[in-house]
Amino acid sequence: MNSLSDNQVSIYEEPVQEKVRKFLKIEHLFDRIYYFKSKEDKRDNYIALLAFSELHEILARSDIKSELIREIETHNTCFNRIKDIPQGQADQNKLNSVIEKQDLLLQLIHNVESNYLEYLENDTLCKTIFKNCFSTLQPSSIDFWLTRDIILRETQIDLWLEPLLFIKKSIDFILEIIRKSGTFNDKLAEKGFFIEKLDPKKNILLVRVTLTSDLYYYPQISVGKQRLNIMFMSKDDKNNLVRYQEDVPFILTKCLL
Repeated sequence: MNSLSDNQVSIYEEPVQEKVRKFLKIEHLFDRIYYFKSKEDKRDNYIALLAFSELHEILARSDIKSELIREIETHNTCFNRIKDIPQGQADQNKLNSVIEKQDLLLQLIHNVESNYLEYLENDTLCKTIFKNCFSTLQPSSIDFWLTRDIILRETQIDLWLEPLLFIKKSIDFILEIIRKSGTFNDKLAEKGFFIEKLDPKKNILLVRVTLTSDLYYYPQISVGKQRLNIMFMSKDDKNNLVRYQEDVPFILTKCLL
């Protein structure tokens, strides 16, 4: 068990590959939508609309369906290969469960029509939100919608989200697999700086740094093909951002498949 496991912790993540960066961004937007859509204050609901509009923009300019299929199939091939290696029954049961979930997700995605965004893009209010949500002057239709009862607002957002749920389920599963693929290692950043050589043959997807959450510094993580740099930053007496000068214990997790 690592030295920080019994404490309340903060986890900082740095994607190494662009596809993981996109998945993390989509995960973040879904989290914001679900958090703010149930709030009664219309200003919170407006934040949900901003996140929803940004999510639509990402989905509209990419073929996320094909990306998800490709990613899950890659993981599926990997886990089926591991399954053929003799292991304990408990491990086999876990692998079978993961592979079964992957197969169900693939079936779910394949059943989604390629024009799954059409429902949103044909919705009059949705089109207004996508076009004007980031404008300084809001159309009256959005202002009016934000004054409606919270139950009606939340129900409407849930209806808009329904055709996108296959994306949320898939990305939640993919990121869970990636995050669980790493091993925890206790490290020390001497005088706030840590450097480690990387094996360029290893397919690192995500780097995670775990700290106790009551500290007054945070990591700046930089990952190259052959080297990992982590510099811990803090504020000086003049509120300027500076490198933290004390030793920092932390937990490093390199997630790779």
